[in-house]
Amino acid sequence: MYKAIVRALIRRSIRELNVGDAGPALAVFATDATLSFPGDNSWSHQFRPPVLGRERFVTHRGKDEVAAFLDAYVASGIQMTVEDVLVNGPPWNTRVAVRVNHGIPEGDGYRYTNRAVLFATIAWGKIRAQEDYEDTVRVAQYDDLTGQTPAR
Repeated sequence: MYKAIVRALIRRSIRELNVGDAGPALAVFATDATLSFPGDNSWSHQFRPPVLGRERFVTHRGKDEVAAFLDAYVASGIQMTVEDVLVNGPPWNTRVAVRVNHGIPEGDGYRYTNRAVLFATIAWGKIRAQEDYEDTVRVAQYDDLTGQTPAR
């Protein structure tokens, strides 16, 4: 039952992001949550220059920085389609992987498209840490498309 509830909350949060409401997504993040967005792009540089390499680098610390990330995401007009939500573990140490397609609709197609896997660690219904994995070359192309450049 718990896993079904987590899947439903994730799907609801993404549905709400798609209509411009970051509130439900932000509500599931813990106050001290972290977000890691890999690569050399405007998303990863939002608050501090990323350290490139094999180890996970936290690009967003705390709920305020996660809120700024979600607000920028919503403002970009990106739409996500969930392909799969995998949930494992007990309520105090739940791991979630969400595979999505996302992009910015334009006319009959998309101005920007990408695929991603969002991996989160959840304790008692709150995201403690999230890592977003996607084609960072496409993210850099998005930056070129929108005129955004990472703050270096």
